[in-house]
Amino acid sequence: METLINLSHGMLNAFDPLNLGLMLLGLAVGVIAGALPGISFVNAMAMALPFTYLMSPLTAMVFLGGIYAGGVFGGSISSILINIPGTPASLPSCWDGYPMTKRGESTRALTIAISASATGGIASALLLTFGAPPFAKFALTFDQPEFFAATFLGLVSIIAIAKSAPIVSFLSLFVGMAIGSVGVDSLYGLPRLTFGVPSLQNGINFVVVMIGLFALSEVVEMLGKTSHGEALGGKLKFKMPTFKELWSLKGAAGRGTALGCMIGVIPGAGATVGAVIAYGVEKQVSPRGKEFGTGVEAGLAAPEAAKNATTGAAMIPLLTLGIPGSAATAIMLAAMVLHGVNPGPLLFSTQTDMVYTIFASLLLANIFMIGAGVLVARGFSSLMKVPPTILGAFIVVLSVLGAYGVRNNIFDVYVCLIFGVLGYIMKIVKFPTAPLVLGVILGPLAERYFMTSLANYDNDLTIFFTRPISGSILAFAALFVLWALVPEMKAKLRRRQAELNDPVLEA
Repeated sequence: METLINLSHGMLNAFDPLNLGLMLLGLAVGVIAGALPGISFVNAMAMALPFTYLMSPLTAMVFLGGIYAGGVFGGSISSILINIPGTPASLPSCWDGYPMTKRGESTRALTIAISASATGGIASALLLTFGAPPFAKFALTFDQPEFFAATFLGLVSIIAIAKSAPIVSFLSLFVGMAIGSVGVDSLYGLPRLTFGVPSLQNGINFVVVMIGLFALSEVVEMLGKTSHGEALGGKLKFKMPTFKELWSLKGAAGRGTALGCMIGVIPGAGATVGAVIAYGVEKQVSPRGKEFGTGVEAGLAAPEAAKNATTGAAMIPLLTLGIPGSAATAIMLAAMVLHGVNPGPLLFSTQTDMVYTIFASLLLANIFMIGAGVLVARGFSSLMKVPPTILGAFIVVLSVLGAYGVRNNIFDVYVCLIFGVLGYIMKIVKFPTAPLVLGVILGPLAERYFMTSLANYDNDLTIFFTRPISGSILAFAALFVLWALVPEMKAKLRRRQAELNDPVLEA
């Protein structure tokens, strides 16, 4: 009852004209920044941080929370419409969202994405409101071995999302992990895989790799398949899904929401891990799992719900323990410290109004996100009517600017162009790009958690299995592998048996 009373007071503060206006402004900035490839909403939050100097601590958190909620969804708009992930967490949205767009169902795909994202975000905000203290105690038990186990689970999920042979997918994954390890080793400070090139000592940024593999390679393929002056998508079919059709996806959205909430509360896991694992799990449990990657609605709803469900969950360790659960919440932590607010258990008793206003504003932001997402999506939908030569030039310019803006480094632009050519070649030879991107994103995280775990526990490899939580997560990863491979192995055995019993072969 006390929680409901505090939440009602937080709602009154959130509806203050200044707070509400800045929340809506932040929501719009987040959606647009997330939708533009290469311009991450995290960068938008970092650029907005100096403007919070003139705000009160409460208003600053409401403003940054709006950018956070809108940005996590915004990346799905470009993923669905032009097959370019606006954010790493939006990568799974490409796999079934873009095939729907190619069928002329862009509006349908965007509606499903917005609905699932709002569901996950609202559920996560409610979890943040009512479950912060107990979840904080659970997250407090996590150490480096648990972080490694969670990241390893994300890497293992490539088996489920792979559209080609497991060996080829794992090869692509290992290539991505090798690319992610280029640069100076974070633990020993020694350069590796730099081949004497000084610019490579800064490493290869995963955002630059994504822009090249998806944006530039897509432009080349698009220009090769369409004639000059012909609109890319032809006449769009603005077919909205019915409520009955949306309701049929409640299982996929519910599972994605649950996974996103569980993964989001783990500091360092983030929306990318949640979205990838949700897609892999949904592919296994869905009766249409074998069709995933061809435009299956459940394959879009599950990762959309999961990535937005991590937003509120990631704020649980931030507000209760002072531990940022993601890069975005790290910026919010900086804003709180900047305004003299110390997050932690005492925050709930000393600044109750501020805490519950943050809860209320995040809940409202996920509700208003539906309208903001529709408005931005309509603007992006007009891109489908643009001739491919003009659209291609727009994407190339935006990609180059995005690649340069990641670190203000011209070398990143050259890397982006190289991966653009590489991505086009990989499409021609049908070499999977998704495992490579996941390797670049999650590989360095897994390595860092693995090495720091060994450093903290006297190089004892058994620590990953003897600690209950990390051992359970790794056991789940092993079951996940078996769950994905056993049906395929059985199918191969049946085909082999059929070949042996073929009367033509016996003759």
